[in-house]
Amino acid sequence: MQVEPSVSLMINGKAVTSRQLDVLVAVDEEGSQNRAAERLGISTPVLHRYLGQLEERAGTPLTETTRRGTTLTREGRALVREFMALKGRARSGESVTVGCTIITEELLLSVLSRMDSGGDYDLIISDDARNLKDFRAGLMDLVVLDDPLYAYEFEEATWVEVAEDHLVHVQKGDNYMRFMYGAQRIGFRHLDVMGIDYNIIGTTRSLTDLVRSGLSFFINHSYVARKGIRLKSSTSTQMLKHKIMAMLSEESPEVDRLVTEMRKRSL
Repeated sequence: MQVEPSVSLMINGKAVTSRQLDVLVAVDEEGSQNRAAERLGISTPVLHRYLGQLEERAGTPLTETTRRGTTLTREGRALVREFMALKGRARSGESVTVGCTIITEELLLSVLSRMDSGGDYDLIISDDARNLKDFRAGLMDLVVLDDPLYAYEFEEATWVEVAEDHLVHVQKGDNYMRFMYGAQRIGFRHLDVMGIDYNIIGTTRSLTDLVRSGLSFFINHSYVARKGIRLKSSTSTQMLKHKIMAMLSEESPEVDRLVTEMRKRSL
């Protein structure tokens, strides 16, 4: 018996099939609906029907047709990217899939470099929210969370403290830039508890843009230290200490070994 994973997506609460999504991928890669239909071994009217079903669920056009051929709209390209990412993560195999962010990337790379000579672990680097979404969907065996509040909120999951970090609070006024990574909610919750007024002006993934924004912000000490950036915190680091959590889908020797090695090495 051969068992393989299958990928599907929900669009506006409605399920779409892998076959429908394969049609969109083929149109994107071929640049022609006729060539896409030929590649998939279906008729052009059938391909049109699949595309129509997708666009009905999306509530917006996913393709644009000109004399040169067919291209995808911005929404169509986003859907293809999502589908291909999930398809890649759901491939069958013996590997253990681990998610982390740029904050804990060095921790995982260091540990895996020592213990994973056989390439038995796949490392995916994104943000906490996206990694947690994939974890809930069963696409990750373990996710390392910058923000421990996610672990506390996910009652049915098994989690383990693997390291400790603290936020650096750079205060330049009431206006804040939010960094996409790290325990940002802990920083802003501290402001709430202290009764400090603030406005979140925007969000960035770039450390350079964050530092140069001229706005207040929170950033994980471990991350800026690795980047060789020295920042003075306006708030005692003792007040902004927090744990780094590893959330496990289920116990296994491979996952247990990784957790053990992470706990041995602090950030």
